[in-house]
Amino acid sequence: MRQALIVAIWMALTVFQLNAQNKSLDKLIHNMVRMDVDFSKTPGLVIGIIDRDSTYIYGFGETERDNNQKPDGNTIFEIGSVSKVFTAGLLPLLEKENLLNPEASVSEYFPELAHLQYKNKAVSLKHLSTHSSGLPRLPHNLGDREEDANQPYALYTQADLLAFLNKYQLNNDVGQEYTYSHSGYALLGEILEKAGKAPYSDLLNKYLFEPINMQDTRMHLNTEQQERMAQGYSLVKAVPAWQFQSFESAFGLKSTANDLLKWLKVHLGDTHTELGEILAQNCEAQLDTKTPDIYVGTGWHIMRMHKRFPDIIVHSGMTNGHTAHISFVKETHTAVVVLGNSKKSLSELGLTILETINYNWNLKKMNRRHQ
Repeated sequence: MRQALIVAIWMALTVFQLNAQNKSLDKLIHNMVRMDVDFSKTPGLVIGIIDRDSTYIYGFGETERDNNQKPDGNTIFEIGSVSKVFTAGLLPLLEKENLLNPEASVSEYFPELAHLQYKNKAVSLKHLSTHSSGLPRLPHNLGDREEDANQPYALYTQADLLAFLNKYQLNNDVGQEYTYSHSGYALLGEILEKAGKAPYSDLLNKYLFEPINMQDTRMHLNTEQQERMAQGYSLVKAVPAWQFQSFESAFGLKSTANDLLKWLKVHLGDTHTELGEILAQNCEAQLDTKTPDIYVGTGWHIMRMHKRFPDIIVHSGMTNGHTAHISFVKETHTAVVVLGNSKKSLSELGLTILETINYNWNLKKMNRRHQ
């Protein structure tokens, strides 16, 4: 209700001007941020927008409290579970090179996991990528090695993950029920390394980041990139960036608004057309999430607003100190990125912006039909 009210108010105020000039979009975004963002909890954020043939970047607040440095399109943030859309993106690319089959059982890569089946139906790579494997959100032994509450994954290894999975018994039909699972994506990352015969980070660089020129989307930052990273906050205090020995494929990446806009432009068909066509299959709905109008694709989630409006393709992410949101509508050639340096979600703001610019698009289409 609140989101719809914001859209209605600002569309009433700015619909004519937004069609005419960028200053009105600037005003719209600034007022939405003013109403939606508590800067005492989120010190800084960056918004990226693609609206047909135009791209916009807006920075607000500070990269660190009291440093008077506004974040911009090159400021680096942890993107949390948005990492999953890149992990999933490797599946069709490795399949194209005959390095894996998404329908293959996980036991083909880790024979000790042959018991991961229910009623003789084995967990496959596809099940991992669509959150339909039946594996839990997080492994139950995650905290066994923890020494620092701010670093829950720093000491958790592949061996720890496999030790947990070796004892785990599935209780639901495989491929039939949506259960969002970081564990599944952690295992998927390990399988991708075996299939691609290279570390996860190298596979991302080879198949995605280098072709798209995403130079700031990385697990590990160099010195110059570290200087551009926003300080993260757990609402009230500064916290360090997460460190990993496993689970990078679930939520281990860092990125910028500029890089994520490049990623979205591939999906909109602006650049790297062949790659975009391959990745498009990941945006197809695979399973009902049981949340009304939300389906899971491969890595992505799909929101079906109503029958006359195209699907919104979306993913959000969160770490202990950052939040991220990316979404797009291919049919209207619109997309939004929102990155913030606290754990408070900014997804509602991102969807509000996306819906607002699409409302304008629909209004203009409607006007043309009646001219």
